[in-house]
Amino acid sequence: MGLGASIAPFDFAVNIAFPAITQAFSLQTASIRWVAVSYVLTYGSLMLGFGALGDRIGYRRVFRAGLMLAAIAFAACALAPTYGWLLAARVAQGIAVALTLSCAPAMATLLFDESRRTWALSTYTAMAAIAGVLAPIAGGLMVAMIDWPGVYWFRVPIALLALAGVSQLGRDEPIRSTRSRQPFDTGGSALLAASMALLLLAPALLGTRVEGLPDWAPWPIALAGVVAMTAFIRRQRRTDRPFMPSEVTRNTNFWLINLAAVVVQFASFAVPLITPYFLVRVAGWGTPAVGALMAVWAIGSLAGSSSASGLINRLGAPRTAFIAMLGVIAGLGAIACWQSSPSIALMAGSLLVHGAGLGLFQVAYTDIVIAALPINARGVAGSLTMVTRTIGLVIGASLWIALLQSIQMSAQTGAATPTAAFMSAFATVFVAAAVSAGTFLAASALRAGLWQTSRST
Repeated sequence: MGLGASIAPFDFAVNIAFPAITQAFSLQTASIRWVAVSYVLTYGSLMLGFGALGDRIGYRRVFRAGLMLAAIAFAACALAPTYGWLLAARVAQGIAVALTLSCAPAMATLLFDESRRTWALSTYTAMAAIAGVLAPIAGGLMVAMIDWPGVYWFRVPIALLALAGVSQLGRDEPIRSTRSRQPFDTGGSALLAASMALLLLAPALLGTRVEGLPDWAPWPIALAGVVAMTAFIRRQRRTDRPFMPSEVTRNTNFWLINLAAVVVQFASFAVPLITPYFLVRVAGWGTPAVGALMAVWAIGSLAGSSSASGLINRLGAPRTAFIAMLGVIAGLGAIACWQSSPSIALMAGSLLVHGAGLGLFQVAYTDIVIAALPINARGVAGSLTMVTRTIGLVIGASLWIALLQSIQMSAQTGAATPTAAFMSAFATVFVAAAVSAGTFLAASALRAGLWQTSRST
């Protein structure tokens, strides 16, 4: 299971290849966002529907289908002769990851007794973090050896090996309940996917010129997304088989903790998106060295996720999530202090602290969401934790690159050197990321009960 789920965190290897892909296809820096956006937008819009499908027909079937498609999609990405081909293959990869990851958290927790749920989530997240540690190292080596296609080629055998091992997971049956005997709501899933895709696409288009689309295109796209989401919500209220029970959807604290996850992922995506450009353009590092330093960030995530079970058992998941957010904010603030003559100790320490906070938060947050939903909706619960991550990534991918370029261009207009202009923009991006997460945390702390709920609740 860990091997199959690793195809997603291994995608951090692609971030190391961003400068090489930008050069290979003669792209503007802003255009590289579509490599990330096309992928995360696809799996973000499909994840909840596939999770609900797994609740009905069995998680292993959906998991296996995702691995089969993943092997094909990775090869298609590596063989892409044009940028358009690469983006189309990334969409296929997004479908594959949505199939795989929508059911992986549910499968991980159901392998063990419910009393070990938090431990299972911590171990599962730690396995993903191990892949995150290896991803930038593998990405740097692959780019150095066989150029940017290597960040896709090395995952083909991983997907095939995991596929061969799926039979070892044992018998996979849908949970025997009224829910699993009900027909799958195809119409509701289609509405949800369409609304999510439109709502994620709109911010990705803001401030971006796309051939054939007017500058005002994001607004009607967003409006169409709101209309589709409204139709989905109304359908859910009328149906006797909603994706999530009504007592959960009416819980304000439940939605606030999900909003916290969006904010954390939004602020944190500045790290893998912007940091490689600093290391290549300012520090003058090669891709293997870039990959090695980014692995420190993933090691922090591994440490945070590995320690999550013990902290959650002592403090409860909400308080653990609160502490984790403080770590995320501290790490972002430290990265904002990087200088053009980089200090290895400062860079490594910043990435380690931020990664630890991010890994700890993800386990605590996932435990809260899975505990809030019934066991026969575990596919939806696990998928929801990935959807909030996706929303944050898409907004971050659009905003941070746009902010970086805007400040950099303004500074260069004022006669600043290219390096000075980039450093000014770099610091502003990470200050903004830290402030956005800190503001949400401070505001949410005013709501009684959000971060103090006991573990049993």
